[in-house]
Amino acid sequence: MAKNKREIDLKVKQEELESTAARLFLTLGYDGTSMSRIARELGVAPNTLYWYYPSKDELLVAVLNRQMSATLARLPGIAGLPLKDKMAWALQAFEQSRELVTTVHARLEQSAVIREWHEQFHHFVEAAVIHTLEAEGVAPARAAMLATVGTFLVEGLLAHPHSEAQREAILQWFAVSALPD
Repeated sequence: MAKNKREIDLKVKQEELESTAARLFLTLGYDGTSMSRIARELGVAPNTLYWYYPSKDELLVAVLNRQMSATLARLPGIAGLPLKDKMAWALQAFEQSRELVTTVHARLEQSAVIREWHEQFHHFVEAAVIHTLEAEGVAPARAAMLATVGTFLVEGLLAHPHSEAQREAILQWFAVSALPD
């Protein structure tokens, strides 16, 4: 079925809105970016944004989903890499949005929509890690436990300053510890 102009316009507007919001969230921070500021950047009335997203948190979730989709589209390109390199790749992908990762964690207690997104994100990442580990010969129960550890490890590296050498050592430790001999 062909899309009508209204459906196309809606998608284009959402892409523009999410792109503008992402840029502002990353440069000014979530708290420093108001819906009015986003509207001003787009040249629309602030209440226009609420036609698309009921709240700033809903807009943040849309931005996060857009970034996740872009990251997932690149995922097949790393399929043959060793586990440590896959984790380094994921960490680099998430570092580009470090400010948003920090915002998500800061807003977990205030926002049900962000808390739900975060839980779904963890389930998705853990499922992907479990799949990867099982493909490497790790038993399912151990893969599930290691997936949780790996997710927390990546979040910790995103949240806390560290040197490149520390990062390499941590990722190497995880990869060696996770995979069977």
